[in-house]
Amino acid sequence: MIPRGWSLLKVADFLERVSIPVILNEGETYREIGIRSHGKGIFHKELTDAVKIGNKRVFEIVKNAFIVNIVFAWEQAVAKTSNNEIGFIASHRFPQFLPKNNLCNIDFLLYFFKTPKGKYLLGLASPGGAGRNKTLGQKEFEKLELVLPPIMEQHKITKILSTWDKEIRTTEALIDNSKQQKKALMQQLLTGKKRFSGFKGEWEEVKLSSLASPLSKKSFTDGDWVESPYISDSGCRLIQTGNIGVGVFKDKNKKYISEQSFIDLKCTEVQVGDLLICRLAEPAGRACVVPEINEKKMLTSVDVTIMKVDSTRTTSHFLSFIFSLDHTLYTVSSLCGGSTRSRVSRTNLGSMKIKLPSIKEQHKISSVLTCAYKEIELLEQQLADLKQEKKALMQQLLTGKRRVKVDESEAA
Repeated sequence: MIPRGWSLLKVADFLERVSIPVILNEGETYREIGIRSHGKGIFHKELTDAVKIGNKRVFEIVKNAFIVNIVFAWEQAVAKTSNNEIGFIASHRFPQFLPKNNLCNIDFLLYFFKTPKGKYLLGLASPGGAGRNKTLGQKEFEKLELVLPPIMEQHKITKILSTWDKEIRTTEALIDNSKQQKKALMQQLLTGKKRFSGFKGEWEEVKLSSLASPLSKKSFTDGDWVESPYISDSGCRLIQTGNIGVGVFKDKNKKYISEQSFIDLKCTEVQVGDLLICRLAEPAGRACVVPEINEKKMLTSVDVTIMKVDSTRTTSHFLSFIFSLDHTLYTVSSLCGGSTRSRVSRTNLGSMKIKLPSIKEQHKISSVLTCAYKEIELLEQQLADLKQEKKALMQQLLTGKRRVKVDESEAA
């Protein structure tokens, strides 16, 4: 059912293509644009010239136009041009459109084509197989039918959604800034360049293996490899490399193996408080402490080393922060295994040398850095909530399930 006051229109009714050919001159330089998939916007390519462009047809970028990458339209490679692209060029693969008959707001269309319904329609207008053979057809695109509200309601909806976008960008900037500050703080605290009041003395250089607890024969071990057929929906939690962040445990992508598989595979069990060290060469520098996540049993794969630390000399949290710093652990000489799955050997891992302050200073440093991590986690959760709320709001506003009131002053 079409919402009251809205109209079912074909793209050709409210958009018209604009093409301003550019004649290339030898000796001059040009800059082309590209469009990222999944609605991630325009990017600027490196400077080029007429020789490199060759016989390719290119066109002038028009300000405030709806622009699409016809090769990846089905992946929502759509955008809106701005002042940042004035003077740039685009090939024939990037058609541009301007509003026609004052029936549409380009920002409204951009929001719409970033929705699942918009992606579906772009896919309909892109016949052919997957990848580069699935190209947006000009005629097919013009025939697409959209249900549009009156232009002033489009403006109001766009204004509301842009406010959410601004809040999202602000939160993203806060996260980036917080991460940079945390990185600088870690570099100072974990190298002794910055000391807390009351702490003095030289730090002791020790081998990592000397910090393993002597109470267990399995204090510094690797998990066994777990093949995919053992994966199930319940049983023993499988801790993977993706769960190990830089100093943080990421409780995501939960996978399990059965109780019997756990016994058959003779896996090393993971306990709350253990230090998990990712042995993969890429990405390097990841370690975390296993938190309480209410799992009956936990185990891990050969790509992860489990370390049970001697609590009289160090803490798991402090060591997890140490691993996030740049170090020489992941050099070619320390790796073992094939080139596609290189790992740090347990022997080389144990031989790694680090400098330790007193146990009290370690606790103090860990406490401060943990607070910094929690602040970032809180901001990241706020960002996730904002994006989810905006997504739900878009679904309501762009389909007419939720209407906005247009004041007389706005309609004037």
